[in-house]
Amino acid sequence: MPDNIKKMRLKFSKTGNMRFIGHLDVMRYFQKVIRKAEIPIRYSEGFHPHQIMSFASPLGMGLISSGEYVDMDLVCTEEEYSAADIMNRMNKVLSEGISILDAAYLPYKEPNAMASVAAASYIVHYTDKSFDMSFEEICRKKTVFFDEASSINIIKKTKKGERKVDLKPLIYRFDIKPEANGYFFDLMLSSGSQDNIKPELMLDTFHEAMGISTEAYHFFIERTDLYKNVDNTFVPLIG
Repeated sequence: MPDNIKKMRLKFSKTGNMRFIGHLDVMRYFQKVIRKAEIPIRYSEGFHPHQIMSFASPLGMGLISSGEYVDMDLVCTEEEYSAADIMNRMNKVLSEGISILDAAYLPYKEPNAMASVAAASYIVHYTDKSFDMSFEEICRKKTVFFDEASSINIIKKTKKGERKVDLKPLIYRFDIKPEANGYFFDLMLSSGSQDNIKPELMLDTFHEAMGISTEAYHFFIERTDLYKNVDNTFVPLIG
């Protein structure tokens, strides 16, 4: 690989009205921003060249995030375009709701962001609920459901059909924390191509175990970061 071909990883946030923009539209938007910001991105060869970039993990519609990632190939040296320079160039032309939070050059043989993802962290708030449960009570319910359980078996629907899944080893963190108007959930769940556990699935299973209908509550979900597994330790994709 030529010395002037570099791999860069960007960390970005997606908030506000941008949470209603789907993944494919976000990809197209980044392509336009890269051209407008005059980022020296590498293009594929052939009759229909396209920008060489890949996103870590699609974000569900309606979720906000402070931990999204995209990799891209650049045709430059680090002396010509520093990571800070790339970040600043893009932030100048990005619309409200998406912001580049960090940027880093990577070894070219580093696995891409999508292949690296092993876990995702979330903060989940209730937006509305018709049941009243104290912080102490829901913590007791969580202890029975998760801490004391040897397994949490569910039927998970996939594109290939249904399969039995034990959620217990795929929930890496399940904390309930108090706040002024009640409490919120602090989660870290398995993510990626093998066992991708959505916070809605995990929390719906928890509420069903408490005998609470899914119609009794709604969530506001923020994905706070994505992680790779390095020697059995979860590390942010830029860290």
